[in-house]
Parts: sequence; structure tokens; C-alpha cells
Amino acid sequence: MILKEFSKYLRENEDKSSVLLLNKWIMERLQKPSLNKVDIILKTELYFLKNNNNKTLIIAKSETGRILLNALYNFALSFEQYKLAKFLHDKKSNDFTN
Repeated sequence: MILKEFSKYLRENEDKSSVLLLNKWIMERLQKPSLNKVDIILKTELYFLKNNNNKTLIIAKSETGRILLNALYNFALSFEQYKLAKFLHDKKSNDFTN
């Protein structure tokens, strides 16, 4: 359920880095009012800290939150690898010569 929502968000923004989008997506979900079960779960398992330079740190509240955050991060990395594989699919070795 959570991965489905995140993957929809990734597909809408394929031109950007998946890991940066993960941070943006989580921050958007944590800052706005809960609209569905995904928002409720994220707010139950995660919270964020923001410093004076507007840098954010997302922290898990429990072990299950850590597992969730790790799964979302790995999913973002796999989506990045998928985009690279899709890019390289029709390329030939001559396309990469100096």
C-alpha cells in the first residue's frame, strides 16, 4: 500500500532523483493532515527534525519504522537502477567511446 503510493509519486516525477523524491514525498506526507491510511502509518512510524538551515532528518519512531524507512529507501534505489537500465537498453558500445 505504501510502496504503491510512493511508486505512483515516482512515476509522476521520473526526471528527478528517486532518493531526493523519497525525502520530499515523506516530508509532504508528514506535514499535511492525514488523508488516508498511508499518511496515518507514516505519521505513526516516522517523524522529522528540521534545523536552522532547513535541512531535514527523518527518524523512525520504532523498529517497524526503521524497517519501513529502509524498505522505501531500497525501493527508491531500485527505481533509480530501473531508470538507468531503461536508458541503456537501446545503447550500443560505440555510443560510449571517447
